[in-house]
Parts: sequence; C-alpha cells; structure tokens
Amino acid sequence: MKTRTKLALGAGAGAALLAAGRAANKAAADRIRATTDPDLDPLYALPEGVIHHDLLTPDGGTTHVLEIGLGRPIVLVHGVTLQAEVWAPLMHLLSDRFRVVAVDVRGHGRSAVGTEGVGRVPAARDLAAVLEQLDLRGVVLTGHSMGGMIIGELCARHPEVVTERVAALVLMSTVVSHLVPDRVVPAARLLRRRADDRAAAGRRMPRLVGANDRSLLATRVAFGSRPSGTAVEQARRMGEQVDLRYYVPLWADLLDYDGEAALETLDIPALVLVGSRDVLTPPSMARRIVAHLDHGELHVLPGAGHQLMQERPHEVARLIADLAGRLEPVAAQVA
Repeated sequence: MKTRTKLALGAGAGAALLAAGRAANKAAADRIRATTDPDLDPLYALPEGVIHHDLLTPDGGTTHVLEIGLGRPIVLVHGVTLQAEVWAPLMHLLSDRFRVVAVDVRGHGRSAVGTEGVGRVPAARDLAAVLEQLDLRGVVLTGHSMGGMIIGELCARHPEVVTERVAALVLMSTVVSHLVPDRVVPAARLLRRRADDRAAAGRRMPRLVGANDRSLLATRVAFGSRPSGTAVEQARRMGEQVDLRYYVPLWADLLDYDGEAALETLDIPALVLVGSRDVLTPPSMARRIVAHLDHGELHVLPGAGHQLMQERPHEVARLIADLAGRLEPVAAQVA
C-alpha cells in the first residue's frame, strides 16, 4: 500500500513539474513574441518588385532565386534551415544601388532537390550554375553560416567560376573548418546515412521544429540581445518548413567541413562578420577564417548573435556597400 502511495505521489509530482515547465516555456515564448522593433519589423517582409526565378540545377532539380535592383550583383546564400526570404532586410537596404540576388539552397524554400540530394557539394554546384545562368560578374558573394561553407566549396571545386565572376566575399557567422571535434565526425556521417536510408525506405521522419513554444525558444538561441519577436518567429517558421527527409542530413553534412585550403588560395578582398554573442559560430571561429585569408577583414558586431542579417541589417548593409565601393567598377546589371 505504501509503495502504491509513493508511486502515486511520484507520478503526481512529475505531472506537476511537467505542467510547470510548460507554463514557464509559454511565458518565455510569449515574451519573445511580444518584443517588437519598429525600425526593423517592416524590413522582414520582402520588398515590392522582387523577381522570382526557378533555375535548372545540373542534376535535374531547380534553384529558386529572388532578385531585385540593378548594379553590381550582391549574391546572398543563407544558413541551414533558413530560406532566401531571410535576406529581405538587405534586399530593402541595398536594392537601390545593387542587383541583389538571394538563393534558396537545395533542401530549403522553393528549390527542388535533384538526384544528388542535399549537401554542401551539390549546393556549391547549384551556386556556380546560378552565377553562370544569370551571367553575374563582379559579384560580392555573401554567405551566412552554412552559406559560407557552400561558398568555401565553390572556391575549392569551381575556382574558374570564382575567378571569372566573383570580386569579393562576405563570410558571415560561419566557420572555415572543424565545427565539431574530429572524433564526432564519424558519428555525424553515420547519422546522415541512417537518415538517408530512413527517408529512402519511406519511413516516418521526426519533426524536430514545429509550431510550438519549445521550437521558438530553441530558435531564440541563435539571436543576441533582445531580438524582435518577428525575426525569431520568421526563423522558426523557416525551420518548420524544411522537408523532413532533409532536416538531419542537412545538419550532419556541415560537421566535416574543411575550407582552409580553398580560402588560402583566394586573392580577393573578404569581410568576415560575426556577432559578439554568437554561440553557434563564435568570434573565435571568425578569427580562424581571417587567418586563412590574404585580404580578410574582421568585424565583430557587439551584442549580436548568429542571425546578423535579421538582427543588424543596417550595419551589415553598410559594410557590404563600403566593400563594394572599394572594388573596380562594373557595368550596371539589370534583373
């Protein structure tokens, strides 16, 4: 009898703790949603006049591209679980002077995955195809997080495209190598193989990001001090929209990246941007990138987290425009 009473009390205490945890999560998520930024919130929606392209990839898929403005091309490549739309603030702030092109990386947004699946290497080939199909030259090529790794693969595997078409790089909240310790890499590769096999067999994939308070709180980790709730919710929503077949493979693919050799061959200017409160790719990783660049310039944005294009778009736009202003002029390029 005493044992049953103890079990009942234990179950009741566990239920109470679970309820308290849910209430605390809801209160924290509500505080995030209620945080507004009158200056930035209007920038999170795409500007009027954006042109949409669906470009063929070498393996039979399509790359969805957003484009607005004219002038020197600024090509934007987003991070894992995001979409081209996350660059909306920079499209607002730069399209009066530049031709701004934002790419949905394969496995994200409206792009359709081809026969080679997801990952940095096919995504780099897609990026090369975008530059060639739109005939972009004198490009300021900008990558955030995974996007910076894709640019590294572009430099390593398609150097002729970089030489012909890219005038400068902006590597934002990203790494050059060793995102995790080497001993973790085999487990990451095994995780990816198992996820690919599960998807190929048509088995149900877990939903890791959903329309719930827990997912919003997890997304909040990517931001620095006092972000707009609109920005956090936008990033959460993009994560929820990633096809379940690709979610784990996309993350696992990032863990064995090594772009050191490719960056060391570059002879073009590069900005390296990072937030001082970035817990995903901290400033120490940004300093390692600069160490592998002949013409690298580091900027640490105080108080910012991982999502610089959402948190500090005015500063990022100014830095990109200043970099472009130091380059040799190019002919105006129109969408």
